[in-house]
Amino acid sequence: MKGFVLLILAVLMSIVLYPLGVVYSLITLRFSFKQLGSYWFIMAVSVDQLGNVVMSTMFNDIMITKYGHKFGDEDQTVSMVLGVNKAMGTLTRFGKLIADILNKIDPDHVEKAIEKNGNN
Repeated sequence: MKGFVLLILAVLMSIVLYPLGVVYSLITLRFSFKQLGSYWFIMAVSVDQLGNVVMSTMFNDIMITKYGHKFGDEDQTVSMVLGVNKAMGTLTRFGKLIADILNKIDPDHVEKAIEKNGNN
């Protein structure tokens, strides 16, 4: 129960504070494209890691086979887990489809995600 209360508190604080943080960062970074590009990328990775945890049960059921590398590690992205499972040959048809879509948008995306994470 304590974890659920902390989750609700974190979500409510995020709703209120995240927009303020983004505006503050835009002003502080003075719209520097290089710094903002890095800022947006880091936020995207963080959201991806959150998605890996939030969606882990469903993704484990629909995107990987029984012996695949599991979703749910807060330090891994969805793309990284897809890449590991692609290399292991443990993606389901749906998992292969998602990996292929990501790789179509960004060539070798799921493979590069393994390298960026440092886990093989």
